[in-house]
Amino acid sequence: MTESTNAPRAEPPMVLDAGTLGRPVHLLARFSKQVREDLAELLRLRLNVRYRARFEVEHVAMRRLDTRAPDVPWLTFDAETGEMGCAVDRQVLMSVLAYRYGLRTPPADEGTDAPRETATEERLAALLGQQFVELLAARIDAGAGPLPQRVPAFRPVGRLPPARGSWLLEARVVERHHNITGGVCLAVGEGWMSRLWHQLTPLRAKAGEQLEQAAPLSTRLSLTLVARLLQKDIPLGQLADLAVGDVIPISLGATDVLVDDSRLFTATVAEHQGKLCLTSFADVD
Repeated sequence: MTESTNAPRAEPPMVLDAGTLGRPVHLLARFSKQVREDLAELLRLRLNVRYRARFEVEHVAMRRLDTRAPDVPWLTFDAETGEMGCAVDRQVLMSVLAYRYGLRTPPADEGTDAPRETATEERLAALLGQQFVELLAARIDAGAGPLPQRVPAFRPVGRLPPARGSWLLEARVVERHHNITGGVCLAVGEGWMSRLWHQLTPLRAKAGEQLEQAAPLSTRLSLTLVARLLQKDIPLGQLADLAVGDVIPISLGATDVLVDDSRLFTATVAEHQGKLCLTSFADVD
């Protein structure tokens, strides 16, 4: 009778993402929270107040696109800093259209009876898409501060989906009266992501500065000590006769310790575990 043993399987190696190395990715959650508030305010002013709708933003998060882009109609917009893309789920568009045209319920968008996309839908998708990308660009420019009065100007340039490796900002939108849930997805181009990383990096630096400032002054203030070990006068002729292997006898006395060329202490040089150390410090009179 033979016994079989199952050898433990080796864990697959962790693959490092070169696109996130050195980036403050952990701060994207804070940025996404700001965008959620901005997007909710935009929907409130443009739709809820005007049409008595109940659009809400439940969740916003950012992720890097590791596979193909979601198979939805994309619109691409361009500005001076770079491109952004936008895709709005059709059920969200239908709900907005229902409010704009006074319908009680949005047209069906699922199943065999789903109407084909109309020119009105395309125009609405372009209008909302431009508003969404301009809002996101304004938040990137503003950082953690208030949104500027003037937002970056975008223009539509095509319908290309984002490439693999792009960053997506995904928002889940609900409308309570129509009982629909849909998504708004924004693709952030390389130029805008570079600006976003630049905006987020000071947040990380300031946190380090606060920790440094919390330490006592005696530990924060750094000084450079220069120890002048020896000085020996020899005749020019003896200096000229020196050859490789010659030994100049010296004796170490008190060593001068300088800070910014100012002689503050004297010290004794001692050997400790193969290293030269300064000990027996004394103030200079």
